[in-house]
Amino acid sequence: MARLFISVERLEAWSAENRVLVEGPRMTLTELGRVFEIRPAVHFLSVAGGDVDPHGLLGLVKDEAELATMGADHMAGSVIYVDTAYDVQNGFLGIPLPP
Repeated sequence: MARLFISVERLEAWSAENRVLVEGPRMTLTELGRVFEIRPAVHFLSVAGGDVDPHGLLGLVKDEAELATMGADHMAGSVIYVDTAYDVQNGFLGIPLPP
């Protein structure tokens, strides 16, 4: 199973529906019994102001460690990388653990 991005809203909905169990950095999809390590991450949605994406980040998902390595600043629903502001969706990167 591939890595997946889970938005904060999706995780809250799944939790309300008892479809997931989150324990620390682990999330279990209860219906499938699959366990994932989850890390805070962002999904790059657009360049603020509609500018062109000079860094090729649109559509990508980066976790906090990757953002720090890049030297990007993440605050609320935006990330500033070099001199470009991006609108992002906050969530988690799910990395499947062996069954």
